[in-house]
Amino acid sequence: MGNLLFSPSGRIGPSEFMKGMMILAAIAAVISITGLFSFQLSQILGFIAFLLIIPLFFLLIKRSHDAGKSGWMSIVWFILWAIVMVIVSMIMGMIMPSAAEAELKTAMEEMMTDGGGFGEIMGLTKELGPQIAKEAAIPSAVGGLIATGLAAFLINMFNKRDDHENQYGPAS
Repeated sequence: MGNLLFSPSGRIGPSEFMKGMMILAAIAAVISITGLFSFQLSQILGFIAFLLIIPLFFLLIKRSHDAGKSGWMSIVWFILWAIVMVIVSMIMGMIMPSAAEAELKTAMEEMMTDGGGFGEIMGLTKELGPQIAKEAAIPSAVGGLIATGLAAFLINMFNKRDDHENQYGPAS
């Protein structure tokens, strides 16, 4: 597994790619769920989760290599993954809306019309942040799993496997 997630060299086939993507999605889902238990821990782990972009790019590079394409193609696949994530997040937000988030939005609009300052808005955000994290934890985890699976499926669909040895190594 070390080579799967921690090295950009070589090639991986569609099933290995799907496996790696789902491992990353599961890690991200566990991090999202920490918002149910501890707001501070979820914030810290959220910053650490950003580092999952590195193994994500390694997977995308190796999948591109398997199709005989340059690793630079991974940028296109990353953009596709990001677009799918945004769309699924928007859908999850409509399916499972957050009451605290709606309350925050309404309160911020009132503060803006009443001339509230940045400090008041930050205080309100600090007050409602833990509740928003709790309400968003499960939709975020489920949405991430769905979006990553869908993006991996699309990437595999567009990235046809090269069954012969190519410049990036032998077929796996």
